[in-house]
Amino acid sequence: MRLLILSILTLFVFSACEQKIEDPLKSLQEEKIHTLNLNLYPSNLKMINTNNDPHFAEATKDIKKLHVLQIKWDDESKKADYAEWKSKQDFMKWESIFTARMDNADIEIKAPEGREDILYASADTKDGLFVGFLEGKFDISQVPALMKADLDLGPIGDFIQDKEKKKKQREKWQKMREEMDNDSTQSKSDSIQE
Repeated sequence: MRLLILSILTLFVFSACEQKIEDPLKSLQEEKIHTLNLNLYPSNLKMINTNNDPHFAEATKDIKKLHVLQIKWDDESKKADYAEWKSKQDFMKWESIFTARMDNADIEIKAPEGREDILYASADTKDGLFVGFLEGKFDISQVPALMKADLDLGPIGDFIQDKEKKKKQREKWQKMREEMDNDSTQSKSDSIQE
């Protein structure tokens, strides 16, 4: 009798446990087609809300982790790589809980059936794509207000801008090196001809 009760109790406990869902963006990150990779935690989210926007604070108060990737559509192969990655994901068992077209972006938010603590979101524009994986609870009704909010990314924004500046500087230096190499090659061929 004890064995039967213990077996039933064990079965009940295991069936009550929610299945752990791994962050699907980790595999997308391995494709190396992204231009930005952020992992945000509650403390980071509070830093972003420098204007103390109550809508933002309320919507994000129960978020445990937000993983965001940005992909710029500057190469057609990136679209193909993303489409291939997405086709491999098991989003068939996820339900679409929010879809909209706002500010020239197609926005979609999905959640696994019966779960409120895991979300996958994407915002697709003509220039690129933002995808996010959220662990924790998020007030979906706040999405339109957040899309229009003037959020200052603070140190995160500075990091992104610095990264872009460094990239442009590297490209400028690379171009100068190539020009110098071409000039030195041209000078050598001119001196040989004389």
